[in-house]
Amino acid sequence: MKNEINDVLNFFEEAYIQRDVKNIDKFMEVLFDKNENVIVVGTSGDELCIGYDEVKNIFLSDWEYWGDLRIKADEATIITLGNTAVIYTEGTIKYSFNSNSDTYTRYLGYISEYFNGVSLNSKKTDKVKLTEINWKLCHLLNQRNTLERDYLWDLRISFVLIKKQTRWIIRQMQFSLPVVGHLPDVRIDDSSKDAIVSFKKETEKLQEYSMNNCQTYNNEIIKFLQEFNMEYLDENSGVGIVASKYFTNYNPLIINTDKGVYSNQDEISELISSHRSFYHEISLDYENCLINSNEEVVWIVTHGIMKKVISENKAYENTISTIENLFTSNLDDKDKLFNIRRSIAGTFKENAKGEDYLWPFRFEAVIIKEVDNWVFKYLQFSYPFNWILEGKTDAATVFEKNI
Repeated sequence: MKNEINDVLNFFEEAYIQRDVKNIDKFMEVLFDKNENVIVVGTSGDELCIGYDEVKNIFLSDWEYWGDLRIKADEATIITLGNTAVIYTEGTIKYSFNSNSDTYTRYLGYISEYFNGVSLNSKKTDKVKLTEINWKLCHLLNQRNTLERDYLWDLRISFVLIKKQTRWIIRQMQFSLPVVGHLPDVRIDDSSKDAIVSFKKETEKLQEYSMNNCQTYNNEIIKFLQEFNMEYLDENSGVGIVASKYFTNYNPLIINTDKGVYSNQDEISELISSHRSFYHEISLDYENCLINSNEEVVWIVTHGIMKKVISENKAYENTISTIENLFTSNLDDKDKLFNIRRSIAGTFKENAKGEDYLWPFRFEAVIIKEVDNWVFKYLQFSYPFNWILEGKTDAATVFEKNI
């Protein structure tokens, strides 16, 4: 069985290596079924793709415009649940960055949008404009030794498959980039009208398609998610109790927004504790959750809002602590200086938007029954990832340097 599932993964990777748009129909026919609902969640805030045609379009877009994708197939985790399977694999996307006149002209165009009186960026307050411009230029103008640099950005891909007759087909997928060394890209606040509009549209789309939910388990799963949401951050509910009540004891797979992977009850308890110490609220949109099932295995996708209140002084304290830790890091002196400037620029940018940090997140899971109770077998928290900037994330490494 696992060999058949590996074949799906290998076929998928080879298609992304070839990136031949002429083969898109064959790609879709092999991996998907037009008669089955399919969902693909992309990395950006506006990439919730539902249905065969939308999914086809996101793959076409990736092949034409995205970076060079590679999957660590030999390290993939495969969970088989009868005629349903979950694949979780890490990989990389290669992006190249150039220091030439065309790059500077392009960035000058981005900056000019803050002053044209038409774009959403130009409607922001002066404080937000200046801090966002400073943050972007911090990455662009970092002094480099070469004209071109190639980076491998960390990537996570998940698949939910079912066996239909004699073949495995994909029913749900997610691409996500871990958030490491910076705050999430997308924040809902008065200055970010585009983020508000995007989240609202995604909610409306979830609401529209949730009408097609699996009716067999719909009410049970919504109740399960509602109770989970109420207890997850509740200090009156013991961390160990929440871990054992909502997560399987047998080889769970839980993925955090950073590079954290949790695979037993003790590790899940540590994750819950870390979330409780950081977030003040997590609001999961369980009412508009997309629910599908195969036999007694349920897979879901929805979104929500994570809230953190950070005072201006606390933000400065956190940044000072980050900078102090850099002095004893293994980075060379030049990279230490860049990271110091990046931290300061990021702090000013976020402080300009106020003390209430509201971050939209994605929530994907596979849920099974154990002793008549629903539990998470697989769960991933992820953030939308919109900005590809050189040096932005610690989840990217220099691949090669071209003089």
